[in-house]
Amino acid sequence: MRVHPLTKAVALAGLPLIALTSVPVAAQDADSEVDALRQRVEQLESRLSGAVSEAPEATADNPYILKEGDGLKIGDTTISFGGFIKADMVYGSGGDGTLNSYSVGLPRNFAKSAASTDDWKVGFTARESRFSFGTSTDDVGGHRLQTYLEMDFNTAQDSPGNEVVSNSYNPRLRQAYGRWNGWEFGQTYTTFTDLAALPEILNQGKMAAFIYVTQPMIRYNMQAPGGKFMVALENPEDGYGTNSYDDQSYPDLTARYEIRGNYGFYSVAGMLRNLEDDASDDEKLAGAVSLSARIPTIGRDDVRFQYSYGALGRYMGLFTYPDVDLADQAGGEVDPLTTYGATAAYRHFWTPQWRSSLVGSYTEVVDDTAVQGAGSLLSYFDASTSVHANLLWSPHQNLTLGLEYSYWNFAYAGSDDNDQYQQVMASAKMMF
Repeated sequence: MRVHPLTKAVALAGLPLIALTSVPVAAQDADSEVDALRQRVEQLESRLSGAVSEAPEATADNPYILKEGDGLKIGDTTISFGGFIKADMVYGSGGDGTLNSYSVGLPRNFAKSAASTDDWKVGFTARESRFSFGTSTDDVGGHRLQTYLEMDFNTAQDSPGNEVVSNSYNPRLRQAYGRWNGWEFGQTYTTFTDLAALPEILNQGKMAAFIYVTQPMIRYNMQAPGGKFMVALENPEDGYGTNSYDDQSYPDLTARYEIRGNYGFYSVAGMLRNLEDDASDDEKLAGAVSLSARIPTIGRDDVRFQYSYGALGRYMGLFTYPDVDLADQAGGEVDPLTTYGATAAYRHFWTPQWRSSLVGSYTEVVDDTAVQGAGSLLSYFDASTSVHANLLWSPHQNLTLGLEYSYWNFAYAGSDDNDQYQQVMASAKMMF
């Protein structure tokens, strides 16, 4: 059929009118789509606002804090649960296969194995496994109230349990604290340490010099230029080995200022301690400082540092050295023991799933330790070095398999003697 010229002309003339009339319809469709999208976003925000996505201060810096994930809301409070199962195989020199206990895994106990001539021994354990609970309640006095509870089974060697039949051990408290309006009350990592600088090793915390302590405290957090400032009163304590004197009259005062940005994490911390001895009726005020950093390098790689100096005592190396000179204490005088320690680590990602960390750590007693023997300052060493190298594979964020080698060197007080300890550790960590 041929189109009549008049019909064609009318149609062409009507096209602009048709286009004009279609614009409002298209606009209406677009508005409805935007409204629908807005409603979906609002619904999503409403769901997220009621979920506990993290425990107080939960970041990737501390993998032991509650994982991200939605929780169960009951009334005005959202409850979440997390943790991990960690299975370890430890093969150690000097007859140390690491018994299924906590105390044998301390650096000062590695020194005893280093001095031994026994063969290498192997041990298996799952006692580092942890579980945790977190809560979040909105509008408690105009602020959000968050709580966090964490436990594991890594109790002392003399705790109930055995390796002969059951390998059953009691849970122990690791962290239990709450946060409200900038305040924190309860037990958590000391303000004197920086978890962002903590190297990633399988035998976590067991380095010669790293600051790694959890204890009860009252802490206040405030915003500061480039980051935040924290100040706390923390539980005081002194002692050595199995001796805990518990005769302190004043809390430890700690403070830390941290800067976090695209160029890395930087922190400076200070501590004041009043060390006392009731038996000698003597006391001394002592202090310590710590500097730390985590600096990004190439890709996802980073380098981590920590340097500490002063009356570090129990705060450094999992209580490697006493808080005071033991010989002077036996003579009726409190003499804070001055030590220093440095840790450096480089973490390299071979692929998004494969990574390695190389960690070196060194600590030494600054005070004179020439006298050795009964009643001396230390019974075995006054300097230690540790080196860790590992290979970790994480096919999923909830699963990490790894193999790690560590080497320790212990220098003895008052001599040129040195002893070495070595350890191979295989680990599987499954988070939930």
